[in-house]
Amino acid sequence: MPKVVDIAERRNELAAATAQLIARSGVGAATLREVAAEAGWTTGALTHYFADKRELLRFTFASSLAERHAAHAASGDRTPRQQLMDSLEGALPSDDDRRRHWMVTIALCAQAVGDEELSEVQRDAYRAFRARVAHLAAACSAAPPDEAGALAERLIAAADGISVQALFDPDGWPADRQLARLHELVDPLLITTD
Repeated sequence: MPKVVDIAERRNELAAATAQLIARSGVGAATLREVAAEAGWTTGALTHYFADKRELLRFTFASSLAERHAAHAASGDRTPRQQLMDSLEGALPSDDDRRRHWMVTIALCAQAVGDEELSEVQRDAYRAFRARVAHLAAACSAAPPDEAGALAERLIAAADGISVQALFDPDGWPADRQLARLHELVDPLLITTD
């Protein structure tokens, strides 16, 4: 009797191997052959699940985002301010999983140059994050609701700026420094309404 293959599980395994490879060696190393080797498979087996590198990168990014979204969903019983801070803190590369997510995000950005479909994936992810942050910011700031979008952009810019520095200087930007700088920038913009 042939073995039943869980296609979703296999695709997720390959995405995890791709993310590991990107985080360790960069997007250039994430060839189909290297990803297959990282996962312990042959290139031929990998191509049963992904037609090409572009499709694999897109799925890897989507999988990485899904992990971030699952973390946000778990904070649903917290106040809007706590959820907002969870979202912003979760965007920092303060641990291995979050650093790997950033490396995958940057890899997709690099691949998206000149590629409308991949650009759309990145754009939509940022729009969704901005909408979440704007919604939460409106609930816990002095800004009028119609200014929540601009506040969200400032908050995300602060988190992104810290993140980029921390990615390329992890020794100079350990998790405690990332969090301290984020709070210095964000806390004055928010009022506790809890």
